[in-house]
Amino acid sequence: MAKRNGFFRLQIEEHGVYIQLVPPSEGGEAITISDVMDYLGMVKITEYDLNGLNRVLIGLHEPTRVKLLNSTIEAVNEKAKIQVSADKMSATIRLYAPSNKGKTFTKQEIIDELQTAGVKFGIIEKVVNVLVATPLYCHDIVIAKGKAVTEGSDARIEYHFETQPLAKPKLNEDGTVDFHQLNIFTRVEKGQLLATLIPENLGEPGMDVLGNSVAPHKIKKAMLKCGRNIHLSEDHLQMFSDVDGDVKLEGDTVFVSDSYTVAADVDASTGDIVYDGNVIVNGNVRTGFSIHAKGDIQVKGVVEGADLYAGGNIVLSRGIQGMNRGKLEAQGDIITKFIESATVKAGGNVRSGSILHSNIDAGDTILCEGRKSFVIGGNLSARNLIDVKTMGNQMGTITNVKIGIDASVLDNLKAMEEEYAENIESIDKCKQVLVLFKKRLASGQKIPPDKVAVIQAAGNDKQSLEARQEELEKQIEETKLLLESSNKGRLKVSDTIHSGVRIMIGNSMYVVKDELKYCQFHIRGGEIVSDSYL
Repeated sequence: MAKRNGFFRLQIEEHGVYIQLVPPSEGGEAITISDVMDYLGMVKITEYDLNGLNRVLIGLHEPTRVKLLNSTIEAVNEKAKIQVSADKMSATIRLYAPSNKGKTFTKQEIIDELQTAGVKFGIIEKVVNVLVATPLYCHDIVIAKGKAVTEGSDARIEYHFETQPLAKPKLNEDGTVDFHQLNIFTRVEKGQLLATLIPENLGEPGMDVLGNSVAPHKIKKAMLKCGRNIHLSEDHLQMFSDVDGDVKLEGDTVFVSDSYTVAADVDASTGDIVYDGNVIVNGNVRTGFSIHAKGDIQVKGVVEGADLYAGGNIVLSRGIQGMNRGKLEAQGDIITKFIESATVKAGGNVRSGSILHSNIDAGDTILCEGRKSFVIGGNLSARNLIDVKTMGNQMGTITNVKIGIDASVLDNLKAMEEEYAENIESIDKCKQVLVLFKKRLASGQKIPPDKVAVIQAAGNDKQSLEARQEELEKQIEETKLLLESSNKGRLKVSDTIHSGVRIMIGNSMYVVKDELKYCQFHIRGGEIVSDSYL
């Protein structure tokens, strides 16, 4: 016997109206009291013993007939309930058997039922024909499907040059670092193709079963944006350079320039410098002056107590003697021969030959490299790695090292975990309410009208809380992965680390009390440990 849901039909006799209840077979779904109530309401039978009928349904194992009315009624034809999905892209039909002497649907009558329910598009004629020939009762059967949307794609731009060039000093064979041979620019030639625009694809609309057009998701358009010294093709799909120069991508706009060059010092003769591209200073940057560049900054002399801000990289061929007031800040990398009594902040890496009594903050890595490189005093902070040759000194000068993420991330994780635990308790309370009323209904008890709102509220709260739990689970997992990655941060010392150095990785603290050599510090078992560097 094939799988079949339980079903029912009315039997109308001279001395009353009965309902014939047939249990499911081969794992089909059982008849529910709500389905029977919906049907009886549909045929306008309202006065019957609901509790008695429910008791019979709960214990239904074989076909059973239950009397509903003592009076008789007219024959009842086959009935249908049409349901449209929430996205309106499909519709189901649920047929109910006719009473004795009742009529079954014709093909046109099923189509009429669908149209009355608003279903106008995507009716599956093959299903209609089968239901007319061999009706299947108390089954939800897909009878209409909409036309799916063909989604489009966003426009995109392909750039034919290095959009994030990285300056890296040359390490000589004798262990010294050459900070002079640095190339922080991306050179282009006149007529060179810089970018290509791949236009957007609008996609094709669909149609839901109610006959409404369903538009594709909105796509993002794009256009090639450029500054001077650049031209576009006639169709605006390609971008070319008009000059030999330096190309940069700032936001979504391409610039080609020869860069702004200061022949000597940045001082009273030049004033502060603000430039949309790159700035090259052949001399020094004197105390009290500043440079603001949307591109890169290169200084071939010394930076004193000055402020330098770059949207790209900062490269100092010599270094900075900050006098406790000099500042370097770059969205990219900062590369310099030495840093003394200055504040330095980089979105990427900080590379220097030596660091003395300075505050250094790197979004990724701090590298203090070279044959005589050292770090003494100040505060160093990096997300992933600090790599030095010598740290601290024999006098025990306090040097603070921090690797990992901010404490605010931990606070946020704790708050999310507390909310998650509270939600579990709230969900359990909602479940208890729903289970209690379900047991009452199963036992044949009537539910007072004033309690219906309580059940609905419990159901809605449970659904809302469970959705929030899914969101919290994802956020907690992402935060834990971030914390785990932060605990993988390391301090590497290729020569000597002296007492007075305080190391923090994640939430763990380690104070160096004795001189150590050739070592690296990292998290193991929740604590900072040191291993051999070699």
